[in-house]
Amino acid sequence: MAHGIPFYPWYSVVSGDEIQQGDILERCPIFRPRTVDLDDPIQRAQFDWDERDLIVMSQSCDLVKGREKAKDVLLSTLWNRSEITQGHLASPKGLEDARRGSLPAFHLLAPCDEPSFQRELRVVEFHRLYSLPIDYLRQQAIRSLRLRLMPPYREHLSQAFARYFMRVGLPLDIPAFTR
Repeated sequence: MAHGIPFYPWYSVVSGDEIQQGDILERCPIFRPRTVDLDDPIQRAQFDWDERDLIVMSQSCDLVKGREKAKDVLLSTLWNRSEITQGHLASPKGLEDARRGSLPAFHLLAPCDEPSFQRELRVVEFHRLYSLPIDYLRQQAIRSLRLRLMPPYREHLSQAFARYFMRVGLPLDIPAFTR
C-alpha cells in the first residue's frame, strides 16, 4: 500500500488451457468469411485470416473445462493505445470520455507492468466481436503465458460490455431540457 492507497493488481500472468473471462490472447488467429458471390461454391468457401489481440468476454462459469456451457467463446478486439491515431479516441478528451464510460462501445484497460509483460494502455472495442471454438482457444492458450484481467477490473469490463448491449434506442425520446 503506497501512500495509503490499497494495491489492486489489474493483471495476473497465467498459463495452461483454462480459459476465463478477461483472458488476453495476443496475436490470436481469427477467420472471417469474404464478401463474395454466395451462389458460387468456390467463392463461398473463401476466408481471410488475421491475427488480433483479443479479450475473452464469455462468462468464466460457461467455460469450465469438462462442464462447458458454451462451445464457442465470445471475444472482443483489444487495441494498444499507440494503434489509435485518428478519431475521437486518439485525443485526451476521447480517452477521458472512454474512461468515464461515456463512449459505450469502448472500455479502457490500465497499462501492465508485470515483468516480461509490460503493455501500454489498451482499449477494448465492443464493435468488433469474434466467436471462436473453445477447443481452438484452449490450444492457443497453451502455446504461451498470457495476461488475465483480475477482479474487480474483470467485472468492470463485463459491466461495460453489458451496458453496451443493453442500450435501447427509442423511436421518440423526451426532448432535451433547456434553461
